[in-house]
Amino acid sequence: MTPDTPDAITRLYRACEPNEALAADDPRFVILDDVRGETPSRQYERSLRLSDSTRPEVKVFAGHIGVGKSSELRRLQHRLENPETGRPYKVILAETGKALDLNDLDFPDLLVFLAAEVQRNLQALKIPGFTGTTEYLYRVWDEVKAALQSNVSFSEVEIDVPFGSLTAELRNRPSSRALLRAEIEKQSTSLQNAVNDLLELARVKLWEAGWEGLVLIVDDLEKMPDRSLDSGVTTHERLFIHRSEQLANLNAHVIYSVPITLIYSPQFAGVEQAFGGRPIPVPMIRLRGDHRSPVTPNTAGMKKMREIIDKRCQFAKVDFAEVFDSAETCHLLCEMTGGHPRHLMMFLRSALTRVEGLPITRAAADGAIREAANSLVRQIDQDEWPRLRSFLEPSGEIRHDPEHLQMLRLLHVFEYMNGEPWYEVNPVVRTLPRLYAAD
Repeated sequence: MTPDTPDAITRLYRACEPNEALAADDPRFVILDDVRGETPSRQYERSLRLSDSTRPEVKVFAGHIGVGKSSELRRLQHRLENPETGRPYKVILAETGKALDLNDLDFPDLLVFLAAEVQRNLQALKIPGFTGTTEYLYRVWDEVKAALQSNVSFSEVEIDVPFGSLTAELRNRPSSRALLRAEIEKQSTSLQNAVNDLLELARVKLWEAGWEGLVLIVDDLEKMPDRSLDSGVTTHERLFIHRSEQLANLNAHVIYSVPITLIYSPQFAGVEQAFGGRPIPVPMIRLRGDHRSPVTPNTAGMKKMREIIDKRCQFAKVDFAEVFDSAETCHLLCEMTGGHPRHLMMFLRSALTRVEGLPITRAAADGAIREAANSLVRQIDQDEWPRLRSFLEPSGEIRHDPEHLQMLRLLHVFEYMNGEPWYEVNPVVRTLPRLYAAD
């Protein structure tokens, strides 16, 4: 091994990056359909293929943060673009987190961003007879640019991709964001109509060139924090509830990732009506039975957790048999994740920092779990402990009040699916003595 060649422990650590969304053809990707209980990506693919491309469908994709939504969306993209039979779809994956400020996001930001992404992607495709823009869109761009001229200095780049630099302005100038939004809002109806004009032209040209149609996947929106605003609504309500009709009014199939707490909101019924369908959340990997048989282990789920590790080992060119000091240590780390894939990566990396070389010892695994427990105990306030105790045994129900939904969002309680949902406390929370103390 040369000085520049990473050793086994370094290779494995790097292969376990927890925040990396995997493409369907990534050698580390593991199909988890059989141990989740529901598979939104497969159902959505079938739904889109059965639908009429001239009558777009709008769907939402929800689930716990880190459960693998982005990887599943990339899997859906791959299957739509590479069908076993029939025409492929052109899929535009719009990663909002890379272009917009998710801490302060509103509909005008998203509309401008999607206008730029649609243009950029369709221009790059070089569809015969299609330029990636329309006179209508240019006209609206001239009107928006004229309204903003005194507040934004535009470069020549907008000649080819109007709205591209405006997206950057909305991200990088928080002090001027309200003013920019107000001006965009005045043109929002015209802008959405112009984008739809572009999408309709693209649909026709895509069909002529051999595609089935166009699908927009709008990812990362589930990472938006839910903050209360001066208007009396939250950031989630402002975008997803109050703007649901506009979100549903794009002239292409669209899939939005959304926060898991949103689908429990009483107001979400209005979103379902606007979108014309019910969401299927991405649940955790089942490691044991449901609320009716809570102690029954799910051996298939545990095998999948080990497969996830094994795929990372193969990618890192490390022998799985050399990674742990015993099968019990591997089992412990998998079990303490509660079936949460990102937590498995985080536990592995934390444990790897506690040893000088492979294997990962039981002491290193215990240290990784203790680190996670210490982080959780700092997050849980006094009033939450009694609520957490109600999920020591799996429950088929959870209250839909803000306090219980916050426990879902913060991953203090996990959601599983086995024909119907059930909920139980994060296994790491079980290691905290405070959970068992009298109030």
